[in-house]
Amino acid sequence: MRGAVQVWRVAGAHLWRELPRLIVVNVLWVVAAWPLFTLGAATLTAYAWLRRAVLEVEEERRAHRPEEPPVPQEPLSSLPRFFGRLWWPGTLWAALNALVLVVLYANVALWSAQPGTLRGAVGAVLGVVLGWLWLTLQPFLLDALAEGLPLSRALLEAGRIVLAYPLHTQLCALPPLLLAVLAASFTTLWPVVGVSALLLYWAVVATSQPRPLSAQRFEDVL
Repeated sequence: MRGAVQVWRVAGAHLWRELPRLIVVNVLWVVAAWPLFTLGAATLTAYAWLRRAVLEVEEERRAHRPEEPPVPQEPLSSLPRFFGRLWWPGTLWAALNALVLVVLYANVALWSAQPGTLRGAVGAVLGVVLGWLWLTLQPFLLDALAEGLPLSRALLEAGRIVLAYPLHTQLCALPPLLLAVLAASFTTLWPVVGVSALLLYWAVVATSQPRPLSAQRFEDVL
């Protein structure tokens, strides 16, 4: 619990300090994702750029020595380069999300068609569990894809992290639900800053302690 609270504090500080850039990235995301078939690539690009511009640059400046050249700020002009590199993995990520949504919709349809029955109840429970687990996977899945792992390996790594740190990852899935509630009340939240705020939060989650494990260390944790 303490680790999750620390993640929330660090993420909150970053969100407040980087609000102007978050708004710019969010508006660019809306423009890039408007054709819909670019939604996945635009989302992964925004995630990878925010992780680099906010977290990695900050880490490099923290380790910077006075005799070394200063660490420059990541320019917005590098976004097209990120987009080109992450086009295909982002598109695959979006297609996988669409498939999961179809499965969740099928569970909702089953529950609606068979209310009060055991089969309908089981379908509803499975849908809730699948949706929740998929939400907890997202920070680590996006992070692995941004690192250049193929989708299958990225899924495996994300699943291993969630299994190795179940309490931490489940608690870190709570703030996105709060953001969704706020977005339902303030309809301008998503197009103005909501997406980039969520992606930066996920970047903080994926790069915070406890750190993601490699496949070799996973067995040691278990």
